[in-house]
Amino acid sequence: MPKVALAYSGSLDTAICVHYLRHVKGMKVYTFSANLGQPEYLEPLAEQAVDLGATAANLADLRDRFARDFIFPSLRAGAVYEQGYFLFSALARPLIVEELLQVAEEEGCDFIAHGSRGIGNDRIRLDNCIRALAPDAQVLTPLVDLNLKGPVDDIAYAREHGIAIASERAVLFNVEQNLWGNNVQVPNLRDTWEELPRDTYILTVPQTEAGARPTVLEIGFERGVPVSVDGEELSPVKLVEMLNKIGGRCAVGRFDVVENRISGRKTRELYEAPAAAILQAAHQALEAITLDKETQHFKAALSPKYAELVYEGKWFLPLREGLDCLFARLSEKVTGDVRVSLFRGNLTILGRRSPNTLFVPRDPAGSVQFPQKLTV
Repeated sequence: MPKVALAYSGSLDTAICVHYLRHVKGMKVYTFSANLGQPEYLEPLAEQAVDLGATAANLADLRDRFARDFIFPSLRAGAVYEQGYFLFSALARPLIVEELLQVAEEEGCDFIAHGSRGIGNDRIRLDNCIRALAPDAQVLTPLVDLNLKGPVDDIAYAREHGIAIASERAVLFNVEQNLWGNNVQVPNLRDTWEELPRDTYILTVPQTEAGARPTVLEIGFERGVPVSVDGEELSPVKLVEMLNKIGGRCAVGRFDVVENRISGRKTRELYEAPAAAILQAAHQALEAITLDKETQHFKAALSPKYAELVYEGKWFLPLREGLDCLFARLSEKVTGDVRVSLFRGNLTILGRRSPNTLFVPRDPAGSVQFPQKLTV
């Protein structure tokens, strides 16, 4: 009996993949699920996968590695795709693929499978990552084989084959979430003019329900990487989790954007990324006083390319690796503290300081004290 390693999130579409691969294709299915900071517990996902027919369910807590090796390098790179996508799902794909391929090797699998469909972003990202690491791997896409084009088709398939559906609304309002943000897919949202339902968002409260007073935070950085909040040193995971909660309560980090997909098709996307928005603004404020003009401008020109590489699933290209090395070198002086104010959806920089500051203050008379040696 052939074996297949399946990337499994516990969503209805990946549940359908297990059913199809096991009961229609007659394969032994080995699922892999990663904890990347999503709210669901992994243990029930493993039980669910086995109940659906999986031979074994593999779990891994990858939050710390995700934060250290993927989120923070992207922050240091200033990576934001277009108007407000902090690449939370795109950053997760190479890590998931690395672990999935390891499971496939350990279990002796003949195939790799995932729950992407059509020519969407996710399929392209996953396939690009798989080809980069395992060019000869045979990749299966059950939802494409079944011609299931969206949540409505998924629900119909599940009903026909007796697959449990926890909530049809949850299937229709599909939410992808990890430590760095989330994406809410609202059904029938085809109009760029239409206002969103009040209950669309998950991490952030409406501006009218945010606190009556500003919340002020002091964020500490070392070499471009955040290390503390209000003087308390925190692990990468704890730091991001804390800022997500604080920013969400202040209605910071909502993004309703029209985005160019890899295929070129325009799509309306709804993102929440409180921690990412706060850290990106603070990081840029610190760079403004620690990077010289040429470096700051050159880095700003490279950041969109880095974001584009990540967005398109090209994490394993030498260019992305080279850019990370460059950004790490350019960030050696980006150490210091930034004070930010969060208030009803607004994020304001109140101050920044660094032992490596290049800022030249004015003297009491109002004239600027230039360094003795100034290169123009």
